[in-house]
Amino acid sequence: MTYKCPSCAAPLEYDGRSLELTCGSCGNSFDPETVIAVNQIEKQDERADRMRWQTEDHAFTPEELDQTKAYNCSSCGAQLFTEETTVATACAFCGSPSIIPAQFTDETRPDRIIPFKIDKAQAEAMFRDYFKGRKLIPNLFLKGPNQIDEIRKLYVPYWLFGCDADARMTYRGTTVSTMRSGQYMVTTTRHFLIHRAGTLGFSQLPVDASERIDNKISESIEPFNTAEAIAFAPHTLSGAQANRADVDQDTCQERANTRVRTTTDSAFRRTVSGYASVVPQSSSIQIKNGTTVPALYPIWLITTKKEDKTYIFAINGQTGELTCNIPWSRAKFFGRMMGMAAGVTAAGFAAVYVLGLLGVLK
Repeated sequence: MTYKCPSCAAPLEYDGRSLELTCGSCGNSFDPETVIAVNQIEKQDERADRMRWQTEDHAFTPEELDQTKAYNCSSCGAQLFTEETTVATACAFCGSPSIIPAQFTDETRPDRIIPFKIDKAQAEAMFRDYFKGRKLIPNLFLKGPNQIDEIRKLYVPYWLFGCDADARMTYRGTTVSTMRSGQYMVTTTRHFLIHRAGTLGFSQLPVDASERIDNKISESIEPFNTAEAIAFAPHTLSGAQANRADVDQDTCQERANTRVRTTTDSAFRRTVSGYASVVPQSSSIQIKNGTTVPALYPIWLITTKKEDKTYIFAINGQTGELTCNIPWSRAKFFGRMMGMAAGVTAAGFAAVYVLGLLGVLK
C-alpha cells in the first residue's frame, strides 16, 4: 500500500533507519501513525455523495378535479390549468389564442401557492422603468417607447427541496514566507492538509418544473418569501393560469443536488483563509431527511418586439425582482472601456509631466 504525503500528496517511502515515512518530493518526514490517521480522514472525505430524496404522492381530490379546467396550446404545446370560473382565451406562454379545453387528469397536486402581490399595473411600470439609466442597452430600445405586446399572469410549478447536508471537505493549502539570510533571500513554502466537516440545512430550495421557463430566468428572479405561501386550493388560481409540471421529478432532483453541492462547496471554501493557495482535494456530501414538496409560484411574463425579434421579461409576482433576455451592446461596452483606458492613459501622462516639473522624476 502506498501512502501520500500529507503536505504535497507525493508518494511516501518508509525509512528503516528513522522508522518514519519520508517524502522524496518536499523532504518532510512523518510518524506512520499520523499518516495512517490522515489517510483514514481522506477516505471518509472521498466517499461518494449520497443525495436521495423522499417522495410522496400528491393527488387532487375528486372535488378539486371538478373545480379545475385544463387547456392545451396547439401552438407551443403548453399544458395549462386554472379554476373553473376563469376563462382562458390565450396561452400564457406564447399568447396564441389557439388553446383548446383538455381533460384534467389526477396528477401532481401543488401543496402550497404564493399569491401575487404585484398587480398588472405595477408589473407594467417595472417594465418601463427597466430601461431608465441603463448605459449598455442597445440603441433600438432607447428609440421611442417600448411597447408591451403581451403581459401574462402565470403560476409556475416548482419542487421545493429540504434536507440536512452532512459534508466533509479536504483542501491542500500553502503558505509562502521570504527572509534574508546573509546575501541570499530564502523563500520557504509550507504545505498544509486542511479538513472541514459540518452540516448545512436547506429548506424549501426551489427548482422549477416547467420546460418553458428557462432555468436561468427562474433562478434570476429568486428568492421567493416562502413564509407567505398558503395552502393550495383551486380558487387560489382565480384570474390566472398555471403551467402543469412537465419536468419529471428525477430531473428536478438532479438540479437540486447541483444547487446543494454548489452552495455547500462555497460555504466550506469561505472558511479556509490565510493561505497563499488553496486547492480542493476531496469532498463528500451525504443528504439526510430529504423532502420534496410541489408548489406554485407567481410570475408575470411580458413580451416586447423589436426588429422582428421577441424579448421576454419575467417579474417575480411576489417581490418584483425582474430579469430579461435583452442583450447588452458590445459596441457600447467596448466604447466605454476604450474611453476609460484613454482616461487612465491621459491621467498617467499628466502625472508623469507634473512629477517631472517637480523634479521627482529625472
